[in-house]
This record gives sequence, C-alpha cells and structure tokens, in this order.
Amino acid sequence: MTILLVDDEQRDRKWLRDLLEENLSDYGPFHEGCDGMEAVELSAKLKPDLIFLDIKMPKLSGIKAAEQILGKIPEAGVIMLSNFSDEVYVRQLWKVVPPDGTFGYVLKNASNEQVIEAARAVLSGDCWIHPGIARVIQRTQNRATSLTPAEYEALVCIALGMTDSAIAKKLYLTEKAIQSRLKSLYSKLGIPGRGESRETEFNQRCRAVYLANKRGLINQSELTEWESNLGG
Repeated sequence: MTILLVDDEQRDRKWLRDLLEENLSDYGPFHEGCDGMEAVELSAKLKPDLIFLDIKMPKLSGIKAAEQILGKIPEAGVIMLSNFSDEVYVRQLWKVVPPDGTFGYVLKNASNEQVIEAARAVLSGDCWIHPGIARVIQRTQNRATSLTPAEYEALVCIALGMTDSAIAKKLYLTEKAIQSRLKSLYSKLGIPGRGESRETEFNQRCRAVYLANKRGLINQSELTEWESNLGG
C-alpha cells in the first residue's frame, strides 16, 4: 500500500517516515511532499492508499488539498496532522470527507503509539480521532450545539463586523431571515435572548463572537478567507 507524507517541515516528515517504516514495515512504498499543491500532484500520480497531511502548509492548506484529492480519489484514507484542536478545523474536515470515507485527525503532540494506531485504523477502513479533540467531535455531532451552515455563515459575518442589512445584501436574504439565523445562533451558544429574565449586560453580537473564538469555531485565517470570498 502506497503512503504519502506531506508536511512543510522536513524534520517532521523524517520523524513520521522513520516511525512508519519501523512500525508498518508491511506497507509502502513511502513518498514525501512539502506543500499542499505537491500533495495534490503526487496523489494524482501515485494514487496513495493513505495520505498524511499537515493542516497548515504553503500554497494550499491540508484541508484544501484533502478536498481536491478526495474529489478524485474518494477511497483514499486521509490523516490530518495538526497543532490545533479548534472546532473550525474539524468542521472543515467534516465537509470534505465523503460520507463513507475514512480519515484521522492527529494532534502533533500525539505519542508514537497513537500515530501508529491512527495509521492502522485508517488503513483498515476505520476513522481515528485524537482523544484531545473528542469533545469537539461530540459537539459537532450534537444537534443542540452544532451550528448549521446558515448559522455558521451568520456567525462569520458578525465576526467581520457586518450589520444585519449588509449581511442580507451579501447573502441575498431579507433582514428578517438574518435575524432569525442570529437568534438561533445565540440560542445554541447559550446567549440569553432579549427580554428574557436571565438577560445579562452582554451585547449579543459581541458575546457570540467571544464565545465562538473561545470555542475554536472561528480564527483569523478562517475570517480572512471568508472576507475574501464575500468580496469584503
């Protein structure tokens, strides 16, 4: 089975390759890449069974690379390597993996045993999630707390500082529709509604952005990309 290792840090690639070659001697050959674009190009050429992708790389992020790779090779297993346990990255990965796809999410502080366990799981057709983000996964799967795409879109827009009127124009919706999305967003984030007996001194929009940032739902790179896509 062909395994592709893609990370912009040469020392991380060497560590990973040495670890896998020592513990997965029945697998191989092993190939390496140093950025997201190379990951896509090598995947098209090699048709790997398993691909390790650093989540943050030059030219193309690991998530974007995975989206392109899985669009052409949906049967490939993908393991994301990340220093981040932010929910935003888990949401992004959820969106690009096929419904019956196999994937892993490994934090870079994982033990050698966990990395090998993740590789064996994905190669066997199972998924593997680092214990450090298990709570994040549970939250994204819980309808009571997981944001819908519409609610998340509204969250990003208010994080960018947009008014209800501006959001409505950008998304081709009515202001009433935007306010409905925001109301649902506030509810899922546990922010009291206007007029509720437990309403606090917090501004709802500011509180939503604060809680979303604390929860890892948004970060600067995500907001920058959305602002560009929205034409801001």
